[in-house]
Amino acid sequence: MDINRILNLNIPDIHPAYGGVRGKTMSSRSQVYAWPVIKEAGVYTIIDLRNDGINLRMQNLCKEYGIEYFYYPVDNRADVVESMVALFPEFCERIDRGGFYIACAMGLHRTDIALSTYWVFYGADKGIEPPTLRGYLRESGHDTSKILRVLNAFYDKLTERDGKEPMPIEEFKRRKQVINEQCKLSTSLIGLERQDNKV
Repeated sequence: MDINRILNLNIPDIHPAYGGVRGKTMSSRSQVYAWPVIKEAGVYTIIDLRNDGINLRMQNLCKEYGIEYFYYPVDNRADVVESMVALFPEFCERIDRGGFYIACAMGLHRTDIALSTYWVFYGADKGIEPPTLRGYLRESGHDTSKILRVLNAFYDKLTERDGKEPMPIEEFKRRKQVINEQCKLSTSLIGLERQDNKV
């Protein structure tokens, strides 16, 4: 995947993430110009995180450009958390494969939640680095309370479904603390990290 080519498109909030990219949703009419480029650059899955139903416009654009559309709604509502848990193995498979473009409306908050969930319940066990947060940053007046609400609901739903905790509660608390620490990073440090991730 040619991440540099995608980063140079000036899509709002575009950044590397786990072998793919994250940014503002590609359903915006102002971003029609970017579709042929992201396809040529190696994006073969769009992961849509909004919780208001499948985006038919984006689904049709994916079909037009031969890109897979994967709907993974993110929210702390019980019905949405249930969907997140059910779809989680497929979500992790697509992240692991790379070549994805993951986004909510602005590519900031739900995207942080989805990537944090990926790391806490899957990536940490594989030795993968925690995600770099872009929306829930202390310096921009945010904390991780919304991320933690989803993580807690996800933990409870997995426990209820499987009849056992997905990990010991102390390890879960430790991983949530790692996410809290990510919230404290400054955008200047993140900017350095972005340069390091350019491929």
